Amino acid sequence: MKRFIAENLEILIGVGLALFAAWRVAKHRSRDRVAKRLLRKVAEMGAEPLSLHPDIDPVKCAGCAACTAVCPEGDILQLVDHKAVLVGPTKCVGHGECERACPMGAITLVFGTKTRGVDIPRLTTHYETNVPGLYIAGELGGMGLIRNAVRQGVTSATHALSTPVEGAADYDLLIVGAGPAGIAASLVAIAQKRKYLVLEQNSFGGTVYNYPRQKIVMSHPAELPIVGMMKFAKNKVSKEELLSFWVGLKKRLDIQIREKTKFEGLEKNGSHFRVATSHGIVTAHRVVLAMGLRGSPRKLGLENEDLPKVTYSLRDPLQYRGVNVCVVGGGNAGVEAAVALGEERLGNKVTLLVRGAELDRCNEDNQRRVEKVRDAGLVQMWFHSSVTKIEPQTLKVKRENTEVTVENDFLFIFAGAEMPQKFLMGLGIVIDKKFGEAFRKTN
Repeated sequence: MKRFIAENLEILIGVGLALFAAWRVAKHRSRDRVAKRLLRKVAEMGAEPLSLHPDIDPVKCAGCAACTAVCPEGDILQLVDHKAVLVGPTKCVGHGECERACPMGAITLVFGTKTRGVDIPRLTTHYETNVPGLYIAGELGGMGLIRNAVRQGVTSATHALSTPVEGAADYDLLIVGAGPAGIAASLVAIAQKRKYLVLEQNSFGGTVYNYPRQKIVMSHPAELPIVGMMKFAKNKVSKEELLSFWVGLKKRLDIQIREKTKFEGLEKNGSHFRVATSHGIVTAHRVVLAMGLRGSPRKLGLENEDLPKVTYSLRDPLQYRGVNVCVVGGGNAGVEAAVALGEERLGNKVTLLVRGAELDRCNEDNQRRVEKVRDAGLVQMWFHSSVTKIEPQTLKVKRENTEVTVENDFLFIFAGAEMPQKFLMGLGIVIDKKFGEAFRKTN
């Protein structure tokens, strides 16, 4: 045998390489077929991206698959005929990893599409609005994700504090919102030894504080002023772990914050802003709005939607036991709420209402989780369904082409959030509608 191998080594190597090449070709063709099916499905459904997303230039794309490898949300980008395409547009949340990974510069992050416009405040590359000295950072400016919010908080605060301002004011910088962007902005002020204040209408942590228990909120680290790179024991960070990290920062750095204080409006008064809050007037030379969209949930527009049983967030599932619950929304928030409320020990009867034919707006991890509890009989999933009437003890639900009545104690609505256009325009901020326009980076 050894002699045979020695005499035929070159032939054996050639056969091995040929078999490996054939396997690679077959694997590529299989992936290509799957990607084409997904693309056809997207076209048939008319699905479009819901937020910031990649636009791929096929001329520049070399088909290296670097973008498909780095996307943390699963099958969002795939190769079709050696070109990257967006096959999961509704699941894209604008991480931007694909843009950073592309060696050919073929990917640009954009807002909206050619047919679906997105309302976005007019901002400079430093996130300053058309009102000089007034900045927007984070989700309010159309950008989700904690790492993006942190980056914008740092950029906006750095720029805001870079220009000398004459005249007296209570603070050099006023920050509205104690979420990721607001915390990052406050660290910039601390690093520069400037006088600042953070206003938070709820509790320290902002939007993250209101997430459900044990929700995974970060999958990539973010870099903070003073602190450096945020370090955790594992890649996927839960709400509790992140809040604990931030509370530690708050104590160590003595972050100046007024909780339970609502921002009510502002006006420019010479060199500074007069800011109205629920606890009185404060003045500041510069203001960063980093309060997110949590105060502007998208409603169903139905009668009785103001009943106490209707809510738009879930913080502690443990307070709901042995009740009939309906959850509206097939995105990550809705699916996570249904899974949390469907825990066997709670004894709830949970129904997840999804408007479309499938869960096409949640990531793969959440899809697997909800399918697991569905298969265990803990959660029902009704597709092609929507609430048509809200009553004190029941709901009218249109399912397929039939309207049914279901017993209901609590209704959770996760239909996304709306830009508070009237509020922002009342501050003098210009709102533009973006149709596939590029997001302008600062670094």
